[in-house]
Amino acid sequence: MIDEQFAQIQGYLRDEKGLDASIERLSTGGHLVTIKDVPVRGGWDREKVGVMFVAPPGYPAAKPDCFWVTPNLRLANGAPPQSANDGTPIPGDPSPGRPLTWFSWHLQSWDPNLDKLMTFYSAIMQRLIPAR
Repeated sequence: MIDEQFAQIQGYLRDEKGLDASIERLSTGGHLVTIKDVPVRGGWDREKVGVMFVAPPGYPAAKPDCFWVTPNLRLANGAPPQSANDGTPIPGDPSPGRPLTWFSWHLQSWDPNLDKLMTFYSAIMQRLIPAR
């Protein structure tokens, strides 16, 4: 199931947004989805970030929770983003020590029969735009 959903989001991001996405299995049993060079609009200290999130073991019954961006991200005035920090690593990160900003961002509802990786990516973009 995750391979099919990843193919859908990968195709959408490539064809509609010109973005590159990858997925890799983690030692925790989850999967790390990485989307490179995601444009974020004004209000941030940079124009593009890499976005990463984990499809946990048991996905889709277990919903994705939180996400990370790389490199570290700040508001344009230098302040840290709301409900975010630089000290929370990706569980089972295959590249430990890389600069990351973790966002404590949680879906209010998740239906494993309807929601997909695309659902969570859309929620991430709602958090990143506008900057806060």
